Amino acid sequence: MSISRILLGAAIAAALSIPLTAQPAPTGYHSIECVKVNPGKWAEAEAWIAGTEHKLNQELVGSGTYASTIVLRTEMPAGTDAKCDYAFVTFYKGLPPAPLSTEEVSKALHKAGIQMTAEELYAKRAELGVLVYDNITQYQSLVGGGKKGDYLSFNSMSAPDVGACVAYEQKVWQPLAEAMVKAGHIDGWAINSQVFPRGTKDKTAVSSVDIYPSWEAFINQYGSIMDGWKKVHSDMDINSTMEQFGKLCSIEHTVLYKIVDATGPAK
Repeated sequence: MSISRILLGAAIAAALSIPLTAQPAPTGYHSIECVKVNPGKWAEAEAWIAGTEHKLNQELVGSGTYASTIVLRTEMPAGTDAKCDYAFVTFYKGLPPAPLSTEEVSKALHKAGIQMTAEELYAKRAELGVLVYDNITQYQSLVGGGKKGDYLSFNSMSAPDVGACVAYEQKVWQPLAEAMVKAGHIDGWAINSQVFPRGTKDKTAVSSVDIYPSWEAFINQYGSIMDGWKKVHSDMDINSTMEQFGKLCSIEHTVLYKIVDATGPAK
């Protein structure tokens, strides 16, 4: 898939106009590829992700092409109601690079010890599933992080003023997330803005992510949130705060994923 450099540049410039929280590299840019598995291909797709895709991603991370990658499997809603069966997330060290050429993919496959060409890789992916969409997103604030086996709740939001929504999330939810990570209730949290596509029909202007270390932590999130709220926001009424939040950031859809694969730089 090719992206117009002019449109992408304008979208990135618009995203950078949002006040950012000071954060170390990477800059937070990442792509999200939503994939539906073809009928009868679930077992083969799972094996492919754990094998060939993992090896290729590890090579691309090791070479410095990517900063890291994670693969998310949809837990709820599942089946025909799930827009994506898997989400493949690629994090970049800086601004999003141009898509890899066929030659670059073939070279990476060879270095990873995978005996196939780029064309064969693309054909195999098409046999296993179909790409639903691909977008570029940037986290504006990040607390903690995820690991293989974690559960990740992804909240898609619309916002009349993206900057105001992000700022309110940083004011209210970021300190709460920091306290919950410290207490071990969650592994991570992030507030993101979508960079591309960025049109009036692209409702996911903002998204937030909550990362839980286990199913039990996800199920018991309400109690954990209330405990954290009392410690961090004892001077704030949670009901009036949520009312204000609803005016700035409207949650349109929530998906629960499980992190089934992750690659990162060697330690």
